[in-house]
Formats: sequence, C-alpha cells, structure tokens
Amino acid sequence: MEVLLSAIVVVLAAVAVFLAIAIRNGPDGQTTFLGQPIYSVASGSMAPAVNTGDLIIDRHISLDEAEDLHKGQIITFNSAPAPGVRAGLVITHRIYAVVRSAGTQGTSTVSYRTKGDANDSPDVALVQPSAIIGVYQRQIPYGGYVVGTLHQPVTFVVLIMIPVVLLVGGEIKRRWVRLGEEDARRRRGTQVDDTAHP
Repeated sequence: MEVLLSAIVVVLAAVAVFLAIAIRNGPDGQTTFLGQPIYSVASGSMAPAVNTGDLIIDRHISLDEAEDLHKGQIITFNSAPAPGVRAGLVITHRIYAVVRSAGTQGTSTVSYRTKGDANDSPDVALVQPSAIIGVYQRQIPYGGYVVGTLHQPVTFVVLIMIPVVLLVGGEIKRRWVRLGEEDARRRRGTQVDDTAHP
C-alpha cells in the first residue's frame, strides 16, 4: 500500500513539475502551454460554454487568418484600453456578426462584433483583426484554478517535498521496524540463555 501511495504521489508531482515547466509566461505577458496561448477565465460571460475558472487553449492565428473568421467562432482578443489605462483586457467572446465596410481604393475592411454567450447584448466596440490573439480550440474545466495554484512558489515546493517526505518517512519506518525485530530477537536470546544457566 505504501509503495502504491508513494508511486501515485511521485507521478502527481512529476505531472505538476511538467505543467509548471510547460506553461510559460512570455515577455509580452502571454501565457502559453507548449507554445499555444492559454487563458484563465475570470468571468462567467461565456457560460455555459466556458465557465469561470476554466482554462482556454487557443490556436494562434496570423493577420490573414484573423481577417477571414466567421460568425459563431470564439476568439480571444485585446480590448481597447480604457481612458487612463495603458493596456486593455484580454477577452474571449463569440463572434456575433462580421462587419464589412468599404475601405480605401475600393477595398473592403472587416471587423467583428462580439458577444459573451451569457450577456444580454453584444459588446459595444468592434474587434479589429489586428487585436485578435487566437481562436478557441478547447478548454480544461477548472484548469485556470490549477494553473494559478501551480505557479505559486509555495505549491511548487510542497509538491516537490511530498514525495521526499513519504520516501524518507517510509525508510525511517522500515528501519524502526527492523530495529524492533532485532531487539525482540536479542531479548528472546537472553531469555533462552537465562533458562539454560540457572
């Protein structure tokens, strides 16, 4: 039983270490998992499709791809910054409508009206293709909570220490039992000697 418990803990710790290494924060603040953009969902605006605490994995797309999206796709984008704020929020919403307008020299431009599935009305600002970070691929329920916890230094140390403590504790217990058995044998040997020599 102890061996099985130790093996499970070691495997869990190895998975935690792998996730902590595989999930990276880039210089631009973008979090990636093996190179794919990921986001922890902080609100319920996309419920029930995506819930608070879920981890979203997106596929990074080029500007050309961002100009060729369609209604119903879920995208992650940088919102326009609010007055007095240097950077906008990163939002994941569904494309509610594709808006085409005439550009210069007979060309047309595209932008997207987005909406959270749980919201009553679409977002006010249109999303430009240049603001789109990625297209939704999949989600991991509650994965955002797990990733947030794993990136806490205390959690990382605890996960590393658990298997070490179990292994050391198991070895101490084995030695303690062995010492007890040797002591019992010695006492039995002494009793035999006492009865042999009254």
